[in-house]
Amino acid sequence: MRWAVVVLLLFLGTFAGQSPAAEKVQLRYLSWETSYEQIVLVKKIIAAFEAQHPNIKIQLEATTEAPRIFLTDAAAGTPADVMYITNEFLPRLVDKQILLPLDDFITSDGVDLGMFLPRTVDFMRLDGKLYAYPIHFSTDALFYNKKLFDERGVPYPDESWTWETFRDAATSLTVDRNGDGNPEVFGCLTVESQVLMASFGARVFDEQTNRFVEPPPREAIEAVRFNLSLLGKQAPTAAQAMDTTDMQMFANDRLAMFLGRTWQLPQIAKTMRSPWDVAPIPKGRQRFCILAVGGNCIAAGSRHPREAWEFVKFYSSLEGQKLLGLQKNCTPALRELALSKDYFLSPPPEHIRVFVDAIDYAGQVLPDRIWAREFFSSIWQPTLERLRVDSKITPEQALADIARQGNLLIDKYAQEKAEEESATRDAHPTDFLIRFMLALMILGALAIAWLARSNRRYWEGYLFIGLWLIGFVLFTLGPVLASLYLSFCRYDLLSPPRWIGLANILDLIHDPLFWKSLGNTLYYCVFTVPATLILSLFLAMLLNTRVPGTYTFRAIYYLPALTAGVAISLLWRWIYNPQLGLMNTFLGYLGIQGPEWLGSPTWAMPAIIIMSVWGGLGGPMLIYLAGLQGIPQQLYEAAAIDGASRWQAFRHVTLPMLSPSIFFNLIMAIIGSFQVFTTVFVMTANTAASAEPGGPANSTMVYVLYLYQTGFRYLAMGKACAMAWILFLIILGLTLWNYRMSQRWVHYDQA
Repeated sequence: MRWAVVVLLLFLGTFAGQSPAAEKVQLRYLSWETSYEQIVLVKKIIAAFEAQHPNIKIQLEATTEAPRIFLTDAAAGTPADVMYITNEFLPRLVDKQILLPLDDFITSDGVDLGMFLPRTVDFMRLDGKLYAYPIHFSTDALFYNKKLFDERGVPYPDESWTWETFRDAATSLTVDRNGDGNPEVFGCLTVESQVLMASFGARVFDEQTNRFVEPPPREAIEAVRFNLSLLGKQAPTAAQAMDTTDMQMFANDRLAMFLGRTWQLPQIAKTMRSPWDVAPIPKGRQRFCILAVGGNCIAAGSRHPREAWEFVKFYSSLEGQKLLGLQKNCTPALRELALSKDYFLSPPPEHIRVFVDAIDYAGQVLPDRIWAREFFSSIWQPTLERLRVDSKITPEQALADIARQGNLLIDKYAQEKAEEESATRDAHPTDFLIRFMLALMILGALAIAWLARSNRRYWEGYLFIGLWLIGFVLFTLGPVLASLYLSFCRYDLLSPPRWIGLANILDLIHDPLFWKSLGNTLYYCVFTVPATLILSLFLAMLLNTRVPGTYTFRAIYYLPALTAGVAISLLWRWIYNPQLGLMNTFLGYLGIQGPEWLGSPTWAMPAIIIMSVWGGLGGPMLIYLAGLQGIPQQLYEAAAIDGASRWQAFRHVTLPMLSPSIFFNLIMAIIGSFQVFTTVFVMTANTAASAEPGGPANSTMVYVLYLYQTGFRYLAMGKACAMAWILFLIILGLTLWNYRMSQRWVHYDQA
């Protein structure tokens, strides 16, 4: 027996000693590539790497939300080992110390960075350290349709073109055969404002002082005016370009030329039927375009940094990049491939070298900073959107407003950074929240034991609901109470929460966009709630009859309530298309000029209200229908005997008896209107009028959408929690007020 035990121990020891060597190192790779073709190519690189490194296994995770997932995983302590990243996302990740500098690996392996084009390496550096290994870069060029140029007799663009030449050519290329103000062919699109400003020689940001220049420079005003001069003439308005893209218009011979980026080359080459080419971007006082560089980074929390570095190095190597094939979605950062006539420089287009040469004059108007993303989405874009649609605002006013708000945003981030550095000792690790929820569970268990101590039957009941109680504490009550605590903290997921008292509330009080979102939500609520209640009651009364087809119509009217909100929103987005949509087509038959709907700050919110009312009739209608069928018929007979008309019977019999149903629908409609999100998010994002949801010019920025952006885009979780509790108090207050007022008009006595 003793020998058997010894043999068993030796066997187990041998097995345990061999398992680490046999076990593969698994790395998570987070990529932005989501198209099938791109994923297949990335998998080729992974397969080749795994063949050379049999002890390493790469798990590919492809998603457009890679940066957000990387941040949240890093906050949870389980980040992806490697992630694809562009230079604009580096500052926040570096600031929170969740990226690993690559300099030590480069030094130890003797890597020669001279194999890359120099500026691609520079854009991956911050504070003198290299945080991402370059893969490729993107610049701008002027795409032009040779067929349309030949038809109008306009010379092809070349490096001598200025912005005045560009505008004159666009004027000649714009074709309005019907003279109705809707050209069949547009000469150009409006130009990215940053490109124009830099080309005109404007310096809108001073890196020495880290401030936006006030008052705005004259050159910046000239650039904005130039852009506005194109709108509605040579370039389409938001209404004319709604629900289409520059590449679609270009491929369909409706656009003669536009400023495009390298990543658009594969799609244009695939869809373009007419001959086309590219030329250098026009010049003002100087030639300028935006430079973006992409590469792979390694998480500071990776458990296998050396293996991750081997994968990063292989991905950007000559062998790895050649596995991607000749796709031209970006210019390779490797000098050999970027300048190879057999690789990137092979046509089409004929003058593709323009994209490589552009790196010499490419750059950034605004530096990469932790505040840059919030600045562009909440200040820069909405202000310029408002300028395009509101003739009362001048370029001087718009740029001055951008500079003023931008400097306030910089000050806010600087203050938060100073507080973070000085208050590290007051920070609380987030694991206290877990301990807090466990304490709640223990207290709950003790409370249950105390309540059930005298009766065994209580124990049996609590035992049956025990799992539900545990889930309720862990996933509902605990997080709710944790959010209450976090609403008084400065918390961004990437660092421990710091108690700041009422600072989040005060910040919201002084935040114009907070009040804008609250005002938009109230506007939505005031019109949506009564319209939904009245129209659903009207439908319920119509369907409360015993005629053939009633059940079919009930199903039809309830169908929108069963359909996914995203699908309905996409449908109505097409209905609201100013040029091709069903709504304006119908209005045109009536001789009415339809508005721009989602492209207009004035009409965007009414458009969403109309859609929400249409989609929200089904639920209240069924509740009303149940209430109507529960009203005793003898009450109507008694009213008829007393000589009551139909209106009098409705007013004095139907409404009082239906008041509990009306009250319920009222409360639910108010709660739903304050929580509107999906409709606005889907209908207003990535339109010709607004790249960001909530546009144009923040005209549809509702409360929950702003809360979402605050928490999950800008990672201001403390502020987002404060907003959530403010919303809770608003809804609670309105509910209590309605409950108190209901005592005057809601009748529960059915006798």
